[in-house]
Amino acid sequence: MGGELGPGNPSGAFGARGVTKRIGAVSRQLPVRGDRLLDVGCGDGTYTVELAQGYVRVDAIDVEPGRLDAFAARIAGTGFEDRIGLHKMSADSLAFDAHTFDRVTAFEVVEHIEDVEGSLAEIHRVLKPGGALSLTTPNRWFPFETHGVLWGRRRRSALTAPFLPWVRPLHERMSDARSFTTQEMGRLLRAVGLSMRAVDYVMPPFDRRTRGLQSLSDGLEGTPLRVFGMAMAVTAVKPHR
Repeated sequence: MGGELGPGNPSGAFGARGVTKRIGAVSRQLPVRGDRLLDVGCGDGTYTVELAQGYVRVDAIDVEPGRLDAFAARIAGTGFEDRIGLHKMSADSLAFDAHTFDRVTAFEVVEHIEDVEGSLAEIHRVLKPGGALSLTTPNRWFPFETHGVLWGRRRRSALTAPFLPWVRPLHERMSDARSFTTQEMGRLLRAVGLSMRAVDYVMPPFDRRTRGLQSLSDGLEGTPLRVFGMAMAVTAVKPHR
């Protein structure tokens, strides 16, 4: 699990509506605007380009050169080319000065990072006092493994092993991505000195071909059943000291 993004899961996984829902969730927690932004595990730039509109300068990192090449091609000849810096870099070793960024984002990335604690400590280091980390990551209470299920060496549909994330020993054997409860994520963030600001949940986005499910899923986000959402959206702040 050393990559910043899981195998077969580009940054725009779950389609444009999934991207919109995740960005919307963290934007409601704290507006996405400021001077400097760092996007961790940027992939092909699907999320980064949307976020970049609110920042003066953006840096985006990933460990996969092919995805960075795709990102570079996406912004070539656009107004983003001079505003977004692309870097092959791991989250647990950030080549930036301390107190550099107003905001760090990580969409569907933390579950794939090998050294979660070290990466969060590095993010804390590069955040300015008062700066914020916003992330989305799989919610353990969602009953399906969103990255698919490994049966031996073959990846199969999540429907082949319902409730797998609820059984941690089996999940660790049959998935190549972690999932977290909000309590677990809160402990990890507090351990590196970040203060939880907001937690929310994102239900499966679905699309126009499944309008009935889409409406039901969106409606559940406003009920207590949202705790079973597909992903959690978390914003944590580096205190002023």
